[in-house]
Amino acid sequence: MDKEAAKCTFPPGADASVAFGEPPRASVLTVTPQVSLPACLGRYPYVAAADSSGLLLLCGTHPRSRNCLMASHHVYDAVTGEVFTLPNPPRPMAIYGANIGLIVKGDAGCMVAALQSAPRHGVDTKRAVLLSYKVGECRKWREREIAPCSPPIPSDWFPEGVVSHGGMLWWVDLSHGLLACGPFADQPELLHIPLPAVTDELPADSCGRQRAPRSTRGASGCVKVSGGRLRYVLIHGSLNAPVVSMWMLVASTWCPAWRWEWIHEISMPLAEVWADESYVNTKLPLIIPALAFIHPMDSDSVYFFLGSYIFAVDLQLRKVVGFSEFKMLDPPRRLYRKALLSLCPCMAV
Repeated sequence: MDKEAAKCTFPPGADASVAFGEPPRASVLTVTPQVSLPACLGRYPYVAAADSSGLLLLCGTHPRSRNCLMASHHVYDAVTGEVFTLPNPPRPMAIYGANIGLIVKGDAGCMVAALQSAPRHGVDTKRAVLLSYKVGECRKWREREIAPCSPPIPSDWFPEGVVSHGGMLWWVDLSHGLLACGPFADQPELLHIPLPAVTDELPADSCGRQRAPRSTRGASGCVKVSGGRLRYVLIHGSLNAPVVSMWMLVASTWCPAWRWEWIHEISMPLAEVWADESYVNTKLPLIIPALAFIHPMDSDSVYFFLGSYIFAVDLQLRKVVGFSEFKMLDPPRRLYRKALLSLCPCMAV
């Protein structure tokens, strides 16, 4: 971006600016080189997490040499335009390690936190390290080791995003479930909540693979806060008879404290939507779409991507209730990153 364009884009003294799109259209976040340089070494800057207060956690990219790239993290207030740059953490973080989240809790303020494994002498201890930074305090990251949880964390756990809800951060692995803890607690406890099991998981493709690779599981599964609850949506079934199901996470009334259970809310065959006039009028093909997100207020409304279109389906009415073409910054497909919890597109720089 040249200097004249920057003057028009950024308010005086600001390092970031958002051009808001009417939901569900995409909004475009543009940042200065102080936040991130353009994509380099095959890596793009991106929005790592978002909070309903309007705060965004940005991950910038900065080349240090021809073969070395450094990541930076910034908290951006989309309401005021302020950007706060975090100091480098004591432990290295992967550029696309989707294990870092953002949480805001009343008077306690804003905290950025990440979960990392805590091996000892090269041996997996099943323990985790909570790496946290409280914005506006001593400008120092805090490391706390957390005891193993039950059920234990699978050895191939791979966080694919982080959700902030109920004063806790929830790390999501669509293959295994959720890890949760309250980062503001003096001695945080780690919880492991497996996802609901289905016997008819959607095949990855028509070539006989029975389990989708991690890189594509976000297209058929989604965990997000909607209607004040954590909800899980999954497309499952067969390629010829796909079904969209939703579960809600609630604190169990019959289990001991800190136990949670998934309550099944609804299942909807996609064929019923395809047969409805509202879908026929879109002229979209009868193809299984990719999950985009759940409406944050209305849990009956689930959004899907298909080609260059985004559309909303009311799971109760079983019809299309919103439809629009969309345009987004489009890096090469192998570099595309879709967060499963909320749409976190690449940033313009």
